[in-house]
Amino acid sequence: MIQTLLQQALKRNDIRLLDLHIGKFLEKKGSNRPHPELLLAGTLASAAVGHGHVCQPLDQVTNLPFIADSSLLPDTDRWRTSLLATPVVGRPGDLSPLILDEKNRLYLYRFYQYEASVARDLLARASQTRKIETEHARRLLNRLFPRQDAGDQQLAVAMAQITSFLVISGGPGTGKTYTVSRILALAQALVDDPLRIGLAAPTGKAAARMDESLRLAKQSLPAEIASTIPEQAHTLHRLLGYRPDSDTFYHNRHNPLRCDLLIVDEASMIDLPLMNALLQALPTTTRLILLGDRHQLASVEAGSLFSDLCQKTRTSWSDSFCKKLNNLTGRDDLSGTSPAESMAERVVQLNTSYRFQDTSGIGALSAAVNSGKTERLHRTLAMDFPDLEVVYLTGKDREHWLSVKLIENFEQIFLATTLEQAFTAMEQFRCLCAVRKGPSGVENVNALIQKTLREKGCIAQETDLYPGKPIIIRRNHYGMKLFNGDTGLLWNDREGKLRAWFKRADNSLFPIAPARLPAHDTAWAITIHKAQGSEFTGVLLLLPEEESQVLSRELLYTGITRARNSLALCSSREILEHAVRKKTCRYSGLADKLWPGPGETTTKS
Repeated sequence: MIQTLLQQALKRNDIRLLDLHIGKFLEKKGSNRPHPELLLAGTLASAAVGHGHVCQPLDQVTNLPFIADSSLLPDTDRWRTSLLATPVVGRPGDLSPLILDEKNRLYLYRFYQYEASVARDLLARASQTRKIETEHARRLLNRLFPRQDAGDQQLAVAMAQITSFLVISGGPGTGKTYTVSRILALAQALVDDPLRIGLAAPTGKAAARMDESLRLAKQSLPAEIASTIPEQAHTLHRLLGYRPDSDTFYHNRHNPLRCDLLIVDEASMIDLPLMNALLQALPTTTRLILLGDRHQLASVEAGSLFSDLCQKTRTSWSDSFCKKLNNLTGRDDLSGTSPAESMAERVVQLNTSYRFQDTSGIGALSAAVNSGKTERLHRTLAMDFPDLEVVYLTGKDREHWLSVKLIENFEQIFLATTLEQAFTAMEQFRCLCAVRKGPSGVENVNALIQKTLREKGCIAQETDLYPGKPIIIRRNHYGMKLFNGDTGLLWNDREGKLRAWFKRADNSLFPIAPARLPAHDTAWAITIHKAQGSEFTGVLLLLPEEESQVLSRELLYTGITRARNSLALCSSREILEHAVRKKTCRYSGLADKLWPGPGETTTKS
């Protein structure tokens, strides 16, 4: 019966052929006769990773979409006993292909090791405290934050000086990069020799945005302080020296990075294996600061690292830690509730949005989505906001509205008379889709806009390469300095030859012959996942007409918050409510390792 169940799951694409092969291999290695419970366990442990989980809890198997009849499954206690009796399933600390922990979480060995290694490293970094000259630091801190409402930003800067590891979470417009510029300014001012500072992000687009944001943030600093702050960020793969031929990194435990302070932006996009590689390459003396938004989508690959790190915040700080911060900031309102210092004192949440004011529909809608309450969602949508348009359309009505809306925004590219004007127009607006396939997917919307542009005479009928076409890179190409997620524009050069133009870190544009481009797609519309790390003046957010497994509160929030000034959302009422109610669940044991419950201790495995 288990074999039949897995074959049906394979046909439905609920599992991959790779997963089934791994299950069969482990069954063969672990038993000299058919062992359906082991076959199921091995297959599901592999499939879990394919779906973004780090592990598969045995007691959650009944929630899998292809398990229609839970009576086919073994009892959890009996299943555990049966698995541990085989030579291929071990407990934490064992060297076995599968690891089953005390809470019945089943891991592929490699992913258990990633999780345990990351937890050990972060806990070790979190246990380190730094001593500084408080009076000197307080004077500098007051100079960096002269206004009285600095609040959590000032607090984050202070925390970064007395800890070796810090997580800063905040939504769009809460000033994460502004805060980082002050962290760097104070850190440099408190040392005799200049710090070796690294700046990084998971994608090329996010790294470029980090560069731009830091340049802007430095403008509000005194010149002598601003000059000490770097503004050149790298992708994590470039920072670590990725070797695609061997799928390894140049920098590792034996060849560490030379860095005193590393700041990583968009950390919610970092998967568990990449975080493990980063920590392996980072000396224990290096200070590490992670920036992100805990409400955004988790990484595409396995793990929910940033969300796991943000389990607890200020309510769990100790009295001794609060006294340190009061002394450093000059505040007297911080008081602790926890008897001892913990990981919670390495996490700070920026709550005040300086972009979305009370009159912002984008800000109100993102907050309503985060609440998970459909009643609040509909109250927000019933209000009249100048920056928010929500329409409930399906079928031909949706297609007509889309055509009009997209042409209205994209025709500015074809009205441009220079490359610079066209590139700026292209960067101002984007259509974001939740899915790739289907009537409201990226592929269909891109075809629709190109069809409409041909009908209007903006582009020639016979070509797929035309001036004004936006493209998005799908594969890193270090030689060309093009990275997954980079967006470019096709435009004629001065000699009339069609070129693909991309923006450098200094905002200058450089050309590449279209024939030389790495793998890329048309980018009138892109997925919300691809838009992570980007922002646009205006966004058209399109949800599918039917329920999809990818829809979630985090996906919707991420799409909404890509818009700075205006958002148009097209959905059905039912799909919108479905997305708001559905919170992403990523199975992982990292939070338990970092945040032990009462009577527990942090993991040493």
